Amino acid sequence: MQPAVTSTFGDESAKDYERKRRESGHTAQSGTNSSLDKIRLETLQAATGFEMSPCDSNMKKNLIEALTTYTRAWQTKLDCPVKMFCNDEKLKAAAEAFSTPLDLRVKEALERAFRQPGIAKTDFPESVRFDVLHFAGPGLWARDESSAVCAPQMRATARGAR
Repeated sequence: MQPAVTSTFGDESAKDYERKRRESGHTAQSGTNSSLDKIRLETLQAATGFEMSPCDSNMKKNLIEALTTYTRAWQTKLDCPVKMFCNDEKLKAAAEAFSTPLDLRVKEALERAFRQPGIAKTDFPESVRFDVLHFAGPGLWARDESSAVCAPQMRATARGAR
């Protein structure tokens, strides 16, 4: 009988294979749209920055702007003014366009960022407010007002920036 598994304890080949598969999937799916990749990377960076410094008003501003831009790109791809009347083909195309490995990293970073206090749904423009919730995760869903936890620090940061 031949062994069914050729790997040995500590063998990294499976991890290397998975990493290469993810990387090649990223370049194949998102390499065709560099402007969308730029938006993805800016959103990822802003989410990570806010997660690390949720009381910094610049980090908050950066995340709100980046996620607004990301959401508008999704809305443009979806091309449905009234979502409930959007056809399946448009929904599928938008979902596929925003399901690259980099998009998954963005969504994970956003979920971690919105576990922090400081940003509420009302901080986003009305035109994207509902759709932002699709990307932000449950940390933002019930938050209607910015947390007062960071208010004194954000005011101090804003004064220092002047």
